[in-house]
Amino acid sequence: MENYHESFKKYESALLECTKLSQECAGIPSPTSSHFYASLLFTKLCNCAHSIGHLAPKPDQIGKDAHWDYSSVASLTRDLIECYLTFYYLCIDKCSSEEWNARWQLMNLHDHLSRVKMFNALDMDYEEKEEAKCVKNEVIENLKSNKWFRKLSDKQQAHFLKGKNAFFKSQDEILTASGGDVSDFRFKYIFASNHTHTFPMGFYRMADGNRGRGVESQVEIQYTGLCLEWVSEYLLKAKEQFDDKFENLE
Repeated sequence: MENYHESFKKYESALLECTKLSQECAGIPSPTSSHFYASLLFTKLCNCAHSIGHLAPKPDQIGKDAHWDYSSVASLTRDLIECYLTFYYLCIDKCSSEEWNARWQLMNLHDHLSRVKMFNALDMDYEEKEEAKCVKNEVIENLKSNKWFRKLSDKQQAHFLKGKNAFFKSQDEILTASGGDVSDFRFKYIFASNHTHTFPMGFYRMADGNRGRGVESQVEIQYTGLCLEWVSEYLLKAKEQFDDKFENLE
């Protein structure tokens, strides 16, 4: 129980620091597109963390018939971690202006094709609409004309032009560049993913330790606290990087 108190305290402190910084930077004009997206993603990060706090019972609710659902907390924790990786990749990771533009253009292509896939699932034939064709041609041409992108091998270019990838780097490559430990990250990600997708590991042991039923148990408290520790870790990393990026801007 004491560990949960400490984990929740860390989480509240980290979220308070991030929220305060976000509010302080509100209204500051973004000098670059990188700053603009940093502002959006940092806000998304804080918002997700707030939602996690609504799911995780406060320490004083232990023993008072609170609703416990570490599985949902884990799902949102994965969302927050992925948000941090995107934040780092697009806004913090140092690269040339040409490479940054290529990263952004690849995201534009992925965004467009994701929308096409979504609307086509409703039999809307969105891909055949003139507007969709124009957007696709434009984003592909923008990517093809990028000097950094043209230095990639023909095989790599063909792969990325399919639009299935939003990033040029793998998850582990982004994590390593951010100074994180891949093995430690992979444990967190696998744990959270099994609950996000309701894989067997996320429900096979519901009968053990009275977990996954909305009631308090040692397992629920322990795993919720573990997620709060991870949330605090990524919030503080993002806060430091966001602060450095917007330092001296008015």
